[in-house]
Amino acid sequence: MSLDFHKQIQNLPPTILTIFGATGDLSADYLMPALLHMDKHRLLPEDFKLVCVGRRPFNHAQYLDYIIKKSGVIKKLSSAQKKSFLRHLIYFEGDFADAGKFQVLARQLADHEAAKGHRCYNRLFYFATKPQQFAAITHILKSSGLLMACAEHKRQTRVLVEKPFGFNLKSARALNKLFLKYFLEEQIYRIDHYVGKETVQNLMVMRFANSLFEPLWNNRFIDHVEISVLEKDGVGGRAAFYDQAGALKDFLQNHILQMLALIAMDEPYNLTAAMIRDEKLRVLLALEPFTAEKLSSRLIKGQYRGYTKDVKGESKTETYFALKTYVNLPRWAGVPFYLRTGKALNKKLTQISIHFREPVRCLFMGCAANVLTFQIQPDEAVHLQINNKLPGLGVRLHQGDLEFGYKAAFKGEIPGAYERLLLDFMEGDQRLFIRSDEIEAAWQFVDSIAENAQFKKLPLNIYTKGSNGPKAAADWIAKDAKEWWTR
Repeated sequence: MSLDFHKQIQNLPPTILTIFGATGDLSADYLMPALLHMDKHRLLPEDFKLVCVGRRPFNHAQYLDYIIKKSGVIKKLSSAQKKSFLRHLIYFEGDFADAGKFQVLARQLADHEAAKGHRCYNRLFYFATKPQQFAAITHILKSSGLLMACAEHKRQTRVLVEKPFGFNLKSARALNKLFLKYFLEEQIYRIDHYVGKETVQNLMVMRFANSLFEPLWNNRFIDHVEISVLEKDGVGGRAAFYDQAGALKDFLQNHILQMLALIAMDEPYNLTAAMIRDEKLRVLLALEPFTAEKLSSRLIKGQYRGYTKDVKGESKTETYFALKTYVNLPRWAGVPFYLRTGKALNKKLTQISIHFREPVRCLFMGCAANVLTFQIQPDEAVHLQINNKLPGLGVRLHQGDLEFGYKAAFKGEIPGAYERLLLDFMEGDQRLFIRSDEIEAAWQFVDSIAENAQFKKLPLNIYTKGSNGPKAAADWIAKDAKEWWTR
């Protein structure tokens, strides 16, 4: 089957997208490649300007050359593609400490609108910076006039905010208060790029569009759920940030809990952003908080050997964790959720596995439990393990794999997560973005671990780079008569 993944874009209004932090790694590695790809496939609004704000002294062409050289994704950009993209691009040199300078940018954008017959552009702002700069940028937007309405009508203004959204519940609430002072909730887009991945979006489709699964999606038929996010790389250039956050705050609060919410949520009444977010919120609020006693028995911490050299100093920060939690809703009563992530491991793999119960009464020897696996990366696919008869005399069972692989099933390119999310941002679709109460509910759960005095007292299990992680994690899950499931 040939894959035409691009949705039809019709009547997108004139749009100006401003990226703060345009010379950073996020812009070079993800945002600019996504926008270049969207331009190549004619997915950007017909009347579109991209304002890239950074502190380096570039002109427009120099900035694009810098991004092309810096990015590991854009390797072959023809002169025609470059010329096409430059027609959208404005580079603006600005320091967030100098709010007054951005009045110049506001005048430039107003002049651009006037040159287009006083068209009123929607203004979208992407905060691709450190969270410590969010307050300064918000002040710049307000004081410079960048948020002002225009003569034609009140323009639509939206802000997209990168993770981490806070470092604990207190700071997340402060950020929410800051943004909600200047913007309505429907103007704020809190991004988690994992939610934009095809297989993560497919979770709801698999559940709610197939009568095979949803009737079995409960504690009567499901034994346990595993979510694994494994990375081969160490902390790299993120050492300073990572040593303050650790694996728990870096991955649990956002990526892992968002995937858990999509797995555990009830079917929404409809597919509006409000209904989907309401159901996810119910799950996040139902996560069983950790006490000191539960931490000791339900959490394993690890750190890869050599981490202290990467961060250039002694550190007790975890680069690996494995934990067991429960969702206190009737559907999931008694079903454990095993969550883990780690750096410097032997493979890069993100997957969710749903482990069904073994048949209560099996007529054959060797019945194994069915496992439904959503592989999010590196190769997006869905696998279902089922029991089959081996050919030959007698009856012997073999567990085989039913596989749906995106690349094998669809010929063509699969859109990247940022491409999907940027397009939704331009269209004003919040279904794949996180609401303020979701953020706070997730941090409330994470704080029950990270802010617990027992957390720092737990052993820090050292593991070798390129291994499966600390042996203690395998021993720990084995006590529940289970083992980590990887394909």
